[in-house]
Amino acid sequence: MSGRASIDRVFASNSQLRKRIFDAIDVAPQYAPLFEDIANHCLTSQSANGTVVDEPASKKRRLPNGASLPIVGTQKDQPREVLLEARDISFSLPQRKKLHLGIAQYGTDINSKDTSFVIFTRNPSTNEVDMEVPLSQFAYALRLPVPEKAAKQYNFVLLPKSGTSTEPIIWSVNAGPLKSCSVPNAQLVEVAPGPEDVLESALGFVLRQFHISLSLPTPEEFSSATPESHRKNDKAYHVKAFRGSKDGFLFFLSNGIFFGFKKPLAFFASEDVESISYTSVLQRTFNLTISYRESGLDGADEGTVQEVEFSMLDQADFPGIDAYIKRHELQDASLADARRAKKLMHPKGTSARNAEAAGNAEEEDGRTELEKAQQELDDAEDEEEEDYNPGSDGESEGSGDSDDDDYDREYEKERKKVKGKDLVKEELGSEAEDVSVTEDEDEGEEVEGQEELDEQEDQEDVDEKDSKKPAPTVGRGDPTIASVPSHDGGWKHIQAMPDPDDEDQL
Repeated sequence: MSGRASIDRVFASNSQLRKRIFDAIDVAPQYAPLFEDIANHCLTSQSANGTVVDEPASKKRRLPNGASLPIVGTQKDQPREVLLEARDISFSLPQRKKLHLGIAQYGTDINSKDTSFVIFTRNPSTNEVDMEVPLSQFAYALRLPVPEKAAKQYNFVLLPKSGTSTEPIIWSVNAGPLKSCSVPNAQLVEVAPGPEDVLESALGFVLRQFHISLSLPTPEEFSSATPESHRKNDKAYHVKAFRGSKDGFLFFLSNGIFFGFKKPLAFFASEDVESISYTSVLQRTFNLTISYRESGLDGADEGTVQEVEFSMLDQADFPGIDAYIKRHELQDASLADARRAKKLMHPKGTSARNAEAAGNAEEEDGRTELEKAQQELDDAEDEEEEDYNPGSDGESEGSGDSDDDDYDREYEKERKKVKGKDLVKEELGSEAEDVSVTEDEDEGEEVEGQEELDEQEDQEDVDEKDSKKPAPTVGRGDPTIASVPSHDGGWKHIQAMPDPDDEDQL
């Protein structure tokens, strides 16, 4: 490579600096070897560090935060061959845009261990490579159905290894053959059984070179109790959940549990899961807490145990999730000591002996103070229900007889108190003096009033005795009310009762 070509390549991203260098060489040609040595040194250093400088930075696709899509250096000394390229694929990560998707190899033999494979995207408008990442930097690959879509679609998810700067990649395709897909490699064509599975088969074949399998959900692992909302005949393999305030979907796969499809994505490999517990179990929903340990990279020390909680899972999916956990022998920590209610402290006046006895009793019983208190409340409620007698209501009604007797006695006492008093004088006062009454009328009225009071008392005693007597039973031969002949219906005067014909008495 000539000196000027080296300078053009190194400073291709900075046209102004490149122009100044060439201007300096034109003014002082003796400095040309110096600039050429500097350019060759930069190329050598960039090749050693794996940095690609073939493309100007201005032509690289920019992310919303201003960063460029990754273009990781590969083996430039080996020929590059495109194995597959599909056009107009919808990407959601690391950028939401339609791009051309491709898989390429660096090497001559697709089965050779020295051959490296990359996944790349190409800008449809410029036809230039925006992103190129070696497949060896990914740890898991998933193909999942897109939930809640009228048309059947699949999301392909590539999850990077822990500790790398590579971002996850997600793209979606419709079910069925791709509209525009070319497979130049003849050996890769033989791998795909049909046009509908070209992308899936080709990606799975290349990933197997790195001991990575393309994971798919199956009914044997887990399927939701609720079918797809827009396709009632299709099974759903997801469970809607919330991670904090962000909603997403949980997928229970053969090698782990995935939560997506919005950032931050989460994948919990089965070997990294320490335990799973159910919390906030209600009538319709429950929460799922996963305790996991991040696996170390390249033999590094494993991270500390962390917990993440997914809330508002549908109660209808609980049996399937519980069966999945038991099938994969994941520890159920719902009843772990760390999740038990805290023990109540003993009061200040409790002696050490009582505290020790209470502790021994608790160890034997295996229940906390909070659980015991709740049990005592339940027992008290049960005793109240047992003591309740429905027939006692009738007895309480019968006690009204004694209340009536007390009322009658009080009434009799009050009547005797006011018997010798002149109520008219006490109530009316001086107004009573205006009323003139003869002695005969006064005495007659007193006699008649006394007789009426005596007869009323006698009648009340008779009524009281009659009310206490049991009601007579009517036998087959006893006369009924209808059979008793009626008495004379004429008016009769009863002593001490007012005569309706006498206006003075009325």
